[in-house]
Amino acid sequence: MKFKTDLALLCSLSFVLLSIVLLFAVAARLQRIFALNQCSQTASEIGSALSCQLETARSLRGFSPTREQARASSLQLRDHLAEQFELLKQSCPPKDQQMQSFILLLQKDWSQVESYMQDLRAGFETSWQKSSSIVEAMREKIVQRNQLNRIEAQASLKQLYLLLSLWLLAAVALTGFLLWQKYRQEQEQRRVLTNYLALSRDFGGSGSEMTRGGEAAESLSEAPLADSLEKSLAFCFERFQQESQSKDSFFASMSHEIRTPLNGLVGFLGNLAETPLNDQQRQYLRIIDSSARSLMHVINQILDYSKIQAGKMSLEDVAFDLHAFIEERVAIAKQLARGKSVKVLLQYEGEKPQIIRADAGRLRQVLDNLLNNAVKFTERGEVVLELLCRPEAEDPCNLKLDFAVRDSGVGIPFNIQQRLFKPFAQADDSVARRYGGSGLGLSISSSLVKLMGGQMQLQSRPGEGSSFSFSLSVLAAKPEEQVYMSELYKVILPRTELKKYWALLVDDTPTNLFLLETICQSVGLPYRTAQNGREALELCRQQRFDLIFMDIQMPIMDGYTAIREIRKLDNSGRTHIIALTASAFQEDIDQALGAGSTGFIPKPFERDQLLLCIAEALGLVPERQFREAQLPQESSEGAIVRQMHDFMREQYQISLGEIKMILAQTVMDWRPVLDNLNTYAQQGNAEETIAILQRLKGQLVSIGLIEHSEQSVQIMAAFRGKDRAAAQILVSNFCHALSRIFKALEQEVTVT
Repeated sequence: MKFKTDLALLCSLSFVLLSIVLLFAVAARLQRIFALNQCSQTASEIGSALSCQLETARSLRGFSPTREQARASSLQLRDHLAEQFELLKQSCPPKDQQMQSFILLLQKDWSQVESYMQDLRAGFETSWQKSSSIVEAMREKIVQRNQLNRIEAQASLKQLYLLLSLWLLAAVALTGFLLWQKYRQEQEQRRVLTNYLALSRDFGGSGSEMTRGGEAAESLSEAPLADSLEKSLAFCFERFQQESQSKDSFFASMSHEIRTPLNGLVGFLGNLAETPLNDQQRQYLRIIDSSARSLMHVINQILDYSKIQAGKMSLEDVAFDLHAFIEERVAIAKQLARGKSVKVLLQYEGEKPQIIRADAGRLRQVLDNLLNNAVKFTERGEVVLELLCRPEAEDPCNLKLDFAVRDSGVGIPFNIQQRLFKPFAQADDSVARRYGGSGLGLSISSSLVKLMGGQMQLQSRPGEGSSFSFSLSVLAAKPEEQVYMSELYKVILPRTELKKYWALLVDDTPTNLFLLETICQSVGLPYRTAQNGREALELCRQQRFDLIFMDIQMPIMDGYTAIREIRKLDNSGRTHIIALTASAFQEDIDQALGAGSTGFIPKPFERDQLLLCIAEALGLVPERQFREAQLPQESSEGAIVRQMHDFMREQYQISLGEIKMILAQTVMDWRPVLDNLNTYAQQGNAEETIAILQRLKGQLVSIGLIEHSEQSVQIMAAFRGKDRAAAQILVSNFCHALSRIFKALEQEVTVT
């Protein structure tokens, strides 16, 4: 039976690589041992020759009959020693500095001996004693060097045995692993085959076929098993396709049913923001708008995840200013970090401006997700967006973008990092309870980066922060190709020019139709309305419209049919038809464009998005006014309330609802206490003032107001001192600060 060979091949290649490395190591050890032995033999030969030379030196003393014979022997030994020294230098390992130093020292001593021997051969007998002492010293050095060589050779031999043992152990381990891997693969294949046959039984296979299939699975007989497996695979694949289509239909239906009412909610919140409101109403509006956008964000994440899973996610190609784009992302992240001891910084290396072509929407989605997570999980320190923009060496028209978002937050445990980019993955349940989130953001971001040609990387240590990075290759664009888009701009259209045109608004939902009417009224665009495709077609037969906003899913006649019928009319050639639908899948866009629409806007849409669409269709130049991002801005008291929630959740392990109930009761109990505290302080009653502050000190710590507890200690010390006026001011400020926090707590409970 066949089994997967990728891991086995990797292990085999690793073993071959290890064998090659060990082979070189063994060769080096053997060469070393051989060189040391050769050096020792040559050194011993030199020692023996030196002894013989010393004997000839004795014979050269005086005028004996053998003097001439001794002189000839001395010359022969001199030549022999020169050859041995040359052989010793050749056999010496090239990188053995100690051995080379030994040879040089030996040669130096031999040079002195040879000079004395020349004197002896010339008849000067006084050189005998000097040459004798030097030769004895040389022989002593040779003996010591040979002992060192023998020890080193033994060590090299032990290393050689160790390397061979390591190779043998690796060979045994590889053999065992391959056998174990084959056994596992056989068991896995048996299990898979059995499961497929079980699926066939569950999906309605005949009893006789299933019996034969079950016997095949047990015996792993090739013929009946292959036949049953083929039938099971074909049947299961057909069922899986049906399930996939049902899932897509469900998501499309869910998208329409949820986005339709959400479109009215988001749209009218935008309209409401343009009306005069007091501070409390604006606070409520920000909270409602934030909740609506959070819901829309979750819905978009689910739909994006569905598109990615189905392989239907596509990218746009838009020219935009990269530096302005990332500055806006950092500006929005700074809004999120308000009320926290967190700095949001931008580190950009590249040209300004730098116009590129890419999918700005998807890149915005990735960076916003990474920055939002960084701010969310960082209580103090900094969040930094780094971007290095440089031309590629092969083609200067291509740019390499290296993005990194790093923070000094809580960090990510090592056992979580491997599965962090999987759907619905979070560190643990406490993360979802404390910080919220669906667990889809990083999975979708990683998939989008991969779709754009990059790879998301993560570096993190618990308690030290995290760094998410990726690189993209994009095309440089010309400045005149730039599309200006920003969440920080308010779009204004020229009212005088809009009066020349007529628009037709078609939607079966009264809320959405009313929303379209209010937007057209606010900019001065004349319009007529219809509640289904048939009414729209009749109006188009009566007059020509410059712009039509057409809902797709309507009773009586849907949007696709209405668009096709309108395009058959003689007066519709210059009419721009914008399809509106809560289904945001690519096939819906393709079908709308195929029916004859000139544009497409998914629901829910923003007011400015619709105005830009009107300007583009009618050929108008919109005016853009800069405005702050409409994000919920947290006051200092709101930040304190959030810190109190976090403190009590961690300290007492209770839910947010229980925390709010406790704090609401605390506010009720403490209001009269604060009134009494302020009264006693202004009357100069130090005893009662200190008594109340003493009780408050511990109670403030229990709900997370540690700084205020420390302030109460300072106030008590001030009242025990002489400056009562300063102490009374401290009490007044203390009570005022707590009252503001109590008010924020009451609003939190009321809104919730």
